[in-house]
Amino acid sequence: MKVIKNICCIGAGYVGGPTMTMIAAKCPHIEVNVVDINAERIAAWNDLNVDNIPIYEPGLSELVAQTRGKNLFFSTEVDKAIQAADMIFISVNTPTKPMGW
Repeated sequence: MKVIKNICCIGAGYVGGPTMTMIAAKCPHIEVNVVDINAERIAAWNDLNVDNIPIYEPGLSELVAQTRGKNLFFSTEVDKAIQAADMIFISVNTPTKPMGW
């Protein structure tokens, strides 16, 4: 069985960002790379002031502060993160039909 040392999550939104932050916090031996094509969103996740991250969940800012730059990274380098990954999560919007379902 292959040991997971590097995770890539495609999508830095309401699911990908918080989920990967929690994985990084609970699994400090795993490098977690969250990638997105939206450079503004990635810049917000990388803001020096963690109160400016793009998602609010109680305690999330503190976890980002503890893990970002250690084993949690946010980037627009999608191809690079995919190639380095042992495991890939896809966390992107689900397209809806015109009626919303």
